[in-house]
Amino acid sequence: MTEVSRQLSAEGLAPGTSGNVSARMPDAGTCLIKPTGVSLGIVEPEDFIVVDIETREIIRGEARPSMETPFHTTLYRLRPEAGGVVHVHPPYAIALSLIGEEIKPMTMEVFDAPGLARGITTSRYAPPGSEELAQSLGEALERCIATLMPHHGVTALGRTPEEAATNAIVVERLAFVQHRALQVGTPEPLPESTLKQLLETARERGLLC
Repeated sequence: MTEVSRQLSAEGLAPGTSGNVSARMPDAGTCLIKPTGVSLGIVEPEDFIVVDIETREIIRGEARPSMETPFHTTLYRLRPEAGGVVHVHPPYAIALSLIGEEIKPMTMEVFDAPGLARGITTSRYAPPGSEELAQSLGEALERCIATLMPHHGVTALGRTPEEAATNAIVVERLAFVQHRALQVGTPEPLPESTLKQLLETARERGLLC
């Protein structure tokens, strides 16, 4: 979790104390999540909080868990195969959300995260930390592994926190290319046949898709 957090910070996806990561614990009834107000770039292993997925009560830890704990626990309840959730504030993805632009799998970057070939949804806007946001993300991530949150950021799932982080990083790379392409024309997504092949690759590798 510490390595994943620092990787996301090093990628520039979580400025300041923004962003949060979580992991389903082996007992499946709890999750480990970043505390509020701590930068992903400096978080230490002992900082993470153990939270009950059903009740959201703190099981272990001194600090307050992330304000976005409601949507993390909601996603673990709705997607039992998910073992990691990553939420970040990547600049190009956010920029596209401001103009209502959907992020599409358009480049070979998606080969690093083939589960994204299913598509990247756009969730309904809701205030941070709210039950409304938890419901919005639950709907948006019911059948895919990443969603663009208008005016806010990106949330991605994975069977592990590492996989979720890779998915989030690739979403921002796709957003960067798409943003640049929009400056000069209308970018074309990858062919449907390639997307189907990518989804098959994801299944063969045991990745979430």
